[in-house]
Amino acid sequence: MRIFIFIFIQLTVISCDSSYTSNDAEMNSSINSYSCSDYTENTTDIVDNTTNQNTVINKVNNRPSIPVFYPWSGTGSGIYGTCGASDNVWFDCDNDTTPYSLLWTSKGRVNDVESLSITINDEQKELMTNDNNTLYLISDQWHYYSSKWSSLSKCSKFYLNEVFKEHENSEYDRNFMINVQHPDWPNLLAKKAVIYKNQGFDGILFDWWHNWAGNCYHGVCVRSPSEIEKVRESIAKEIRSKVGNNFIIMGNVNWNINDPAAQYMSGAFLELWKQPTESYKRDNQSSTMSIEAMEGILKYWDSTLMEPKIVAFEPWKITVDTTNHTNDRNNSTNRQYAKLFTAMALVIPKNGYILYADNNPDWPGGDHQHHYYDFYKTNLGKPNGTMVEVRDGLAYKKFENGFAAYNRTASSQSFDVDGTSYTLGSLEGLLQSN
Repeated sequence: MRIFIFIFIQLTVISCDSSYTSNDAEMNSSINSYSCSDYTENTTDIVDNTTNQNTVINKVNNRPSIPVFYPWSGTGSGIYGTCGASDNVWFDCDNDTTPYSLLWTSKGRVNDVESLSITINDEQKELMTNDNNTLYLISDQWHYYSSKWSSLSKCSKFYLNEVFKEHENSEYDRNFMINVQHPDWPNLLAKKAVIYKNQGFDGILFDWWHNWAGNCYHGVCVRSPSEIEKVRESIAKEIRSKVGNNFIIMGNVNWNINDPAAQYMSGAFLELWKQPTESYKRDNQSSTMSIEAMEGILKYWDSTLMEPKIVAFEPWKITVDTTNHTNDRNNSTNRQYAKLFTAMALVIPKNGYILYADNNPDWPGGDHQHHYYDFYKTNLGKPNGTMVEVRDGLAYKKFENGFAAYNRTASSQSFDVDGTSYTLGSLEGLLQSN
């Protein structure tokens, strides 16, 4: 999303400070005087009333050869001014000019973090139900909430007098932590997930889905990574037990792997952050930001997730021209990287989705902006095979009408597909249609 923590594969010392409270005097002084006479906890049981158990897999199977996704998509003119303007339809950038196969939004959740009074408008329900090749997810809050857009009663057992330190003195609104370690928190999120499923969503997306979500700042954590790992696993397990398999549980995992919660998840959003002008290293698995590391991360999540194994792959572009973000997205360097990463998204995971996006600071108009490349509409048909690794860093996958291949190495590589020889240059992707 628009939230990033600089996570390194090998960290030094993370200390814990369970006594942290906000220094905001006004907030602290109001706690003791707050009246809870009007507060009532909603203990309603929520039942899954959906009948079709194949909607998710059907949409996955109906996706185009190159499925593009759009994080936190919503109303507005879109990247080319082609989106609709309906206030009721929240995913209106999925059209003939810019077709998307996976979208999520925060619209649809209610302001009260604890509330179960979730109602989606009829126009949105109809869109999500009738669109048979696009997955629609809701992005909900699991460990912090915005003071501008959300609320949580001070009487709630999930309320904490604790500011989210990562967003203090930044571009973001003031945010507050949720008492995620309360034993009833996973059950509340599971109830909300069932309601979202009943309303027509295909899944739920959690941002900051990693072990450093315990309110860490400058190496000091209020909750340790191991404590947060247990919380996330409990949340994913509880939601899965309530929604069944026909519902995607996806987390923004960034560059992270080795996640116990993965056994209950069916989707991973790989928002692979970096510095705007930073280039990607080629062959360095130990580096957090190498293309070889990307290959390993894609393999890990594809092998670990539950079916249908949705892997949403979002590397960030190389920023060259800071004065013209539109042209910068489609220069020769970024076109080459975009095609390489598109091929990797098609070849490595079973169900990979691609977005080659702006870096977070590239454009003040919003995150995840991008160019919709012409090769995104290449028709290869459906995949009819799995990844074929020719040698280290070179692989391809066959499709009904051709194949996709990538070469992430530092030199040109030749290979054969069905008796025909092909050569790929360094850091090149190939989308070969018959």
